[in-house]
Amino acid sequence: MKKRILLALLCLAVMCVLFVEGGEGARVKAAVPTGASTVGQVPGDYDVVRTEYRIHAGMHVSFRRFIGKASTSSKWQVTVQSAQYPKEIEISWVWPRSDGTTPVPTLRKLTGLERGRTFGPLYGGNDPEQTDWTAPWLSREVLRELRTGKVAYNFKMGTFSVTGIFAGDLRVEGETLYPIELNGRQVYIPAYKCGRGQMVVWNNIENPLVLEYKPFGIPLVTGVFGWKAESISIGGGQL
Repeated sequence: MKKRILLALLCLAVMCVLFVEGGEGARVKAAVPTGASTVGQVPGDYDVVRTEYRIHAGMHVSFRRFIGKASTSSKWQVTVQSAQYPKEIEISWVWPRSDGTTPVPTLRKLTGLERGRTFGPLYGGNDPEQTDWTAPWLSREVLRELRTGKVAYNFKMGTFSVTGIFAGDLRVEGETLYPIELNGRQVYIPAYKCGRGQMVVWNNIENPLVLEYKPFGIPLVTGVFGWKAESISIGGGQL
């Protein structure tokens, strides 16, 4: 009888140990960050930066250019030269040459960042010196509508295609954490996916930068290239 009682107690102790270990494993599994896998970034425990840094003179963005769906080795550098945001900002942009030299930057003044509804991602051909197109940003009004109602009506891509010329609806298709180098540090920033997979935009009313853009159509015909933001430099930003 004593042996049976001891055996029963031993079995009960083993079951308790297994139960405790299983509970701890479940808690650890739930605590593993899932942001890296949802945005396609290599596993890493990065901070999520939700501070709404404002567009300002000296802000610099480095994009990787895309031709169709293919990434290229070419960069697109955009620097804010002066800013009275959201009334207007002046930017300079440049495509560094393959030999490492940098040509003279092209200037463009953007006047539509308060209420503009045409994106206009056309760079590198007869560039206007001043325009109410907003690329590579969205306007505050458009982002505000995406935040509140998940849709911005009467929005134009502004490209030479049927879908680009006529106004349509820009809809939020999901929220994500976008991996970016911000002031030299790898972090995540909150973003919206929208435009049928064409855009990922920083959810920042003070700086609604289009972090990723995938144009429809044939680039050699439309002259429109895509991009993916790799790094952002914000003056005075303490992360």
